[in-house]
Amino acid sequence: MKKSIILALSLTLSVATFAQQLATLNHNGNTTAYYGMNALQQAHAAAVNGDIITLSSGIFNSVDITKAVTIRGAGAWIDTNGNSNTILYNDFTLNVPEDTMFNLVIEGVYAMNKINMASVYNPLFRKCHFVTFGDFSNGLMRNANFENCIVEIWRNYKSTNTSPWPAQGTQFINSVVLSTNNGVNVGEDPATFINCILAQNPNSSNMLGRLFQNCIMYYNYSSYNSPTNNSSTAFNCMFVNTNTSYPNTSLFSDMANHVLWSKIGMNTVFKTFDGTYGSTTTFELQDSIAANYLGTDGTQIGIYGGFHPFSPKVTSPVIKSINVAQRNNSEGKLEVNIEMVTEDE
Repeated sequence: MKKSIILALSLTLSVATFAQQLATLNHNGNTTAYYGMNALQQAHAAAVNGDIITLSSGIFNSVDITKAVTIRGAGAWIDTNGNSNTILYNDFTLNVPEDTMFNLVIEGVYAMNKINMASVYNPLFRKCHFVTFGDFSNGLMRNANFENCIVEIWRNYKSTNTSPWPAQGTQFINSVVLSTNNGVNVGEDPATFINCILAQNPNSSNMLGRLFQNCIMYYNYSSYNSPTNNSSTAFNCMFVNTNTSYPNTSLFSDMANHVLWSKIGMNTVFKTFDGTYGSTTTFELQDSIAANYLGTDGTQIGIYGGFHPFSPKVTSPVIKSINVAQRNNSEGKLEVNIEMVTEDE
């Protein structure tokens, strides 16, 4: 069921300033609107920790995030109804000082360039599509949560496998990690992966305290090195391979306590996913796989099982329409009505 919220604003703008892109900033119940490709930059400049920035669909110039704000986009993918997504253009850095009251939240955006984690604590990324996300400046990200996200390249430039790790405490839930960098096995940091699909690098020399549950891991390697630290565990996970040399079960400790399945060939497991992401990729499992290979909770393994099944539909209000008066009112302000829609899941 859809619910609509109408925001009536009076702005000191002229009609000529109106553009497709819109960002609204909510601060203590007061809403301010910004227009154009720089709208996100302007809203962020005016925001303080705890504020909410809502973005319409369209392309926005990115900004280095230095405040514990909530950024809500219209969606990371073009939906079946043809509704456009919210695109963040240009590289940007997450450099948010720790705040005991507020955390950084980003939902429903497609970041088409590089995101650098310089310093950020307890962030939540929900229903986002990130092309490149990682540590490019010896940064730190603590206790991050990725829910219903696609990360095309997860990069980690830390040269040693010792604490403090760049992204310690990261948790991926019903998300996809398509590629890793520098021989890194989905990041060298201790992390948790639940109902995920992962490009698993078997040449990693360390598996430091990672938990994989109800996941599907795939790779196309002809050889691997046994890890020097195999302290990770996997429960009800599937390995998808292109040759019989796998799965590399030596990546995990105490194999007797784990249920691991191995399948040869991506098309044996997936309907459309072949290891390369495209606009028509759904990550859906073949019917026989979905029915017969179940996670620890009794639902299918992969991103459509578990407690947070993957869905591109955002949970936050979305800007549906904008109506701008043709002329200023008697106070010299421009009347703007913004309709925001939320759809119950």
